[in-house]
Amino acid sequence: MKLALSLAAFALLCVLLPAAPALAQNDAQLTGEQIANRILRTSAFDWDGAKTRMKMVLIDKGAKKERVMEVLSRKKAGLGQTVLRFHTPADVAGMAFLILEQKDGAAEQYAYLPKYKRTRRIAGREREESFMGSDFSNADMRRIDVSLSTHKRLADDKIDKDDTFVIESTPKKEAKAPYTKLMVWVRKSDFIPLRTRFFDAGGELKTLYATKVDKLNGQPAVIESVMKNKKTGHSTLLVIESMERRDNLPDSAFTPTALEHP
Repeated sequence: MKLALSLAAFALLCVLLPAAPALAQNDAQLTGEQIANRILRTSAFDWDGAKTRMKMVLIDKGAKKERVMEVLSRKKAGLGQTVLRFHTPADVAGMAFLILEQKDGAAEQYAYLPKYKRTRRIAGREREESFMGSDFSNADMRRIDVSLSTHKRLADDKIDKDDTFVIESTPKKEAKAPYTKLMVWVRKSDFIPLRTRFFDAGGELKTLYATKVDKLNGQPAVIESVMKNKKTGHSTLLVIESMERRDNLPDSAFTPTALEHP
């Protein structure tokens, strides 16, 4: 299975995936690439598929907008397939998104808008736009081959009482990434990313914080995280409300046509 790296600061991965068991290797010997690969090991639950209920809260100057979505995901031939469907509030209910990873590390993305009763493909500059008014972009949903970035290990650090690795990930030109680099603080005990900073040519754009880590189906996982936009002051909170195993999810659930039929 080809390992993949989300250039969204491991954003959705650190929210949706549990931590991997610690490596039986001296901390000092680990390279940046080894640490990055370890974060992205998606087999901690050894599940073929899962159904996750999540809450997204948009926060702007104290005002909050809450949205609830359901995420259906699976692995097929080592590639991720994901459907995100919004249930509340009424103005976004029924909106759905499909993400299909490709062998070359790219992804096909589709959106269904109930207002227009049609599914369309997300492409080009639209990938850089905000995802549903949040501090995540459509491009943040895309994953690329880990080999399309270089991963440099920096000096270790602490976040509160937790010892962390710090790695700097810089995408190569062929990655066509929306960011110039990422800095990730990774907890040594379980390889959970506790903090991720996103940069463009102008400097730091936003930071993702793991605000609550707990057991999920017996494995440590990020239950709550918040993305803070440095330039706008806007932030987005993501909360996992439930996750359950779903084996043998049908191919028909992961097609553009399926988005129109919840």
